[in-house]
Amino acid sequence: FAKVYRARDALKRDVALKLFPVTPENTAALTSRVLREGSLLAKINHRNVVVVHGVERSSGFVGMWMEFIHGRTMEDELRARGPLSAEEATPIGVDLCQALAAVHGRGLVHRDIKAQNVMREAGGRTVLMDFGAGTELATGLRKPIDTAGTPLYLAPELFDGRPATRASDIYSLGVLLFRMVTCEYPVDGADRSQIEQAHREGRVTRLRDARPDLPGGFIQTVE
Repeated sequence: FAKVYRARDALKRDVALKLFPVTPENTAALTSRVLREGSLLAKINHRNVVVVHGVERSSGFVGMWMEFIHGRTMEDELRARGPLSAEEATPIGVDLCQALAAVHGRGLVHRDIKAQNVMREAGGRTVLMDFGAGTELATGLRKPIDTAGTPLYLAPELFDGRPATRASDIYSLGVLLFRMVTCEYPVDGADRSQIEQAHREGRVTRLRDARPDLPGGFIQTVE
């Protein structure tokens, strides 16, 4: 959907520049979507949520620039090093809970929490990013989630077209914590229909079965 560049803004800061090409067919919808994502993020001021510096349309592109984070995504980290221990996952989980509390406290839902949308800064900071699927609670609850979110992380009620809520974000965070300590998913499938069917049939891998070596309190919290 976009290309992301490392760039330098007018204040000579290194920034991540996210650019979407504009065409006559997509100008209005795309500009509205990008401006909306930027405005959603601009409402949040929290160390564990990515900071957006600006949004603009220019020279055939619409885009936003945000803080440049020196690090890699949680997904890249898991693929490089494998599952985390409970001791490693807990502080990351706490940071993400605080980020989500800030998001929800502003009347927003993220709707696409996953390992690819979490950055791990070189200094240890955890940052929640990419609010392209996000929506405001006050106006977005009537909209089904069939076009947003990643199926492996979706709460089961969303497959029925029910609205995104704080609870569905928390469910996705639980899936992320499960993945962090197993590199697997509690409900799996090759595509959306298989994942939906697994939910309907109750085919769920319990964390206590996947990682019986983890502390009981950690397992209870995630499940």
